[in-house]
Amino acid sequence: MAFPYKKVLLIGATSGIGLELAEQLVPQGVHVIAVGRRQDRLDSFVAKAGEAKASGVALDIAAIDKIPAFAKGIIDAHPDLDCVFLNAGVQYVMDFSKPQTVDLAKIQHEMTVNYISMVALTHAFVPFFQEKAARGDKVAFIYTTTALMSLPYPMVLNYSASKAALHAFIISIREQFKHARQPIGVLELVTPLVQTELHNGQPGWGPDFNPGMPVVDFVKASLAGFAAGDETVAVGQAKAIFDEFEAEKGRRVGPAWAAIRKAMGKAHTFD
Repeated sequence: MAFPYKKVLLIGATSGIGLELAEQLVPQGVHVIAVGRRQDRLDSFVAKAGEAKASGVALDIAAIDKIPAFAKGIIDAHPDLDCVFLNAGVQYVMDFSKPQTVDLAKIQHEMTVNYISMVALTHAFVPFFQEKAARGDKVAFIYTTTALMSLPYPMVLNYSASKAALHAFIISIREQFKHARQPIGVLELVTPLVQTELHNGQPGWGPDFNPGMPVVDFVKASLAGFAAGDETVAVGQAKAIFDEFEAEKGRRVGPAWAAIRKAMGKAHTFD
């Protein structure tokens, strides 16, 4: 089985998990539109993959006001786009027991990149995917989250919170699309600790200490899960945490919302 989408807009494709996803998707026949801040890295990826199989678009997703025009440009240039893979993220270490060391601007940036930009990008592409789904095309959003959304790590408390917010958004829009009978896939990739650049500059981290799952192995397992048709792909140690804390939540959201609609009529529903 192969990855089930043929043209993917991959956000956060210039390093780490995103770059490895891009490099493993291209040999599977997937055209990757790589997105990131660093033009030189985008150019290198496209040169390696070939212009027939890849393209690159520079964007700082923290610039929320630029997202609508970005989405329009992508849709105009790639009407056959069938998957938006929202993978980017930043992570900062913070210690609220030493409040003088906490940088509130970094908290805002972390929430903007990890959550608000994901919401804004989703919003920008939903109408396009609604039209394609209505014609019978298979389309999906895929979001990268982390086991830290369920079991927060105090060293990166705001990162954990931003991913928990994104997870709540994911399971909510999934139910909204289902309720509206709009066959738009809402898929989730839940990561364990992976060897990437995400932790560069953090205390104790460096070339001689970068524990976690090798990124090549992580991406192979992730793509195998999506190829198998899984709605949520939790890899490595993240799977046990997801199964313990989140799987039941995902199962209960839909029935709980249905019960609320039945009990409350028009209140708090979209019917």
